[in-house]
Amino acid sequence: MFNSNKIQLTPSIVNIFIASIIVLFIVLYFYFIKFDSNITGFFRIGSLLPLSPFLNPENTFIYQGEIGYDGQQFLSLALDPFLQNPETINSLDHPIYRYRRILYPLVSYLLGFGNHNLIPYIMVAINAISIIIIVALTNSYFKDDTVSKFQSLFTLCIPGVWMVLSLGTADLFSSVFLIASFYCYRYEKYKLTALFISLGCLTRETLLIVWVALFLTSLIQRRFKQIQCLLYGLIPPILWTIYISFLDLPGKVRVKDNFGFPFMGILHKFINILTGGITGRNLFEAYMFIVLLLSFVAIVILYLKQRKVNLLMQIGNSFYSVMFAFSSITILGYYLDYSRVFMDVYFLLLLSLNQTKIPYKTALFLASGIGSLAFLILHS
Repeated sequence: MFNSNKIQLTPSIVNIFIASIIVLFIVLYFYFIKFDSNITGFFRIGSLLPLSPFLNPENTFIYQGEIGYDGQQFLSLALDPFLQNPETINSLDHPIYRYRRILYPLVSYLLGFGNHNLIPYIMVAINAISIIIIVALTNSYFKDDTVSKFQSLFTLCIPGVWMVLSLGTADLFSSVFLIASFYCYRYEKYKLTALFISLGCLTRETLLIVWVALFLTSLIQRRFKQIQCLLYGLIPPILWTIYISFLDLPGKVRVKDNFGFPFMGILHKFINILTGGITGRNLFEAYMFIVLLLSFVAIVILYLKQRKVNLLMQIGNSFYSVMFAFSSITILGYYLDYSRVFMDVYFLLLLSLNQTKIPYKTALFLASGIGSLAFLILHS
């Protein structure tokens, strides 16, 4: 008699399968419907800045009259990560600032074997796979907890996830390293924790906030071996920064425009909302901004309910809160900007353990899911 072993569909496998189907569907939706089968549509390329020398204007999806978005900068770097063509530098708005975030374009270049036609597809694939990896990592993070085994699917409710996917930026790739470092920290994989946060800093330098959060949490919890590993993990980002300084690239690190006096940007944002009238766009701005504010607050509440397990998330949340308080209207003025810049706050909330009777996380992620759905349907 023939006996076959049945494949057991665990919640983790089901979650990954559901996430894969949804991500594939939305990628195809963007590609065929939003961007008319043109892969460069994923990078929000404007007409005001010089185009990468490796892009053909006739075959590039260009938004006329726009300055473009960060995805255009990452694509220009991915097509020439070693800056071999001098026109590549001219296509970057702030070369020294952009070149700090090298890992996403460099990995895209290497996986695409330097093929300029293939690289844009690789970049989109990296972001799509990053979403699925985040779901898988979140499954693993909660493997020892008595919580819903399907809450990793809250990842799909985060508006910034789909915004980043449609804009071709590095934020999803860096968030993979953030969540991987948190997972390794929780399960005392010291070297991997340091490695992942180091890679995260090479992807997006703002993850230095997370490095400091890991360092302080290790200090409080007396994980001295972890502290040693974290210090070693700083070496690659520091060496890369030193190397960039010798290149004498034009531009500057954009801090002055993005940050200012504390709470002034938030105040200006509320004034803009209150005086913006009852329009669909203004209501959506208000909705997205309030959901983000409530996410900051929810992390604090969950920390107060269960301090030990949520300590790392709260320290990280504290640093992001300071960054949020000092953010100018340049960041807070448009939902695409603050939803992307502070996307990791949603991931901190996702990794926070909620064992209270009040479903804080569920309510907020369902609310953010409505924002995500509206973005996918209405944004152009």
